[in-house]
Amino acid sequence: MPLRPCLGSSVARPGHVLVQDANRCPACGRAVQRAKDARRPARLSRAEQTRRRAAVTAHVTARGWVCPGYQRPAHPSTDLTADHVAAVAAGGPESGPLQVLCRRCNSARGARGDALPQ
Repeated sequence: MPLRPCLGSSVARPGHVLVQDANRCPACGRAVQRAKDARRPARLSRAEQTRRRAAVTAHVTARGWVCPGYQRPAHPSTDLTADHVAAVAAGGPESGPLQVLCRRCNSARGARGDALPQ
């Protein structure tokens, strides 16, 4: 497959060519990724990922693969996620309590910070 110019440069320059299916040369790809990282909130730390995984495991052990539901009744689900009861985006603490919902209910809840009745 022929080389193509990098999307990160307006003209083809040495070092800014691509092989096969890539869109940007490595240098431009890193620059784009740095810009994206600056706009998005920090990724979850390993400790936070472990804490969320433990919350889902505890929920499944206690209640099975059932989502308590958000604006709908409890229902079976195999795609459970843990999220903050008080959304961090709404001023809740990063180390605050977690709740377990299916991905669909969690997305519906959004960052509004609505708490589930316990």
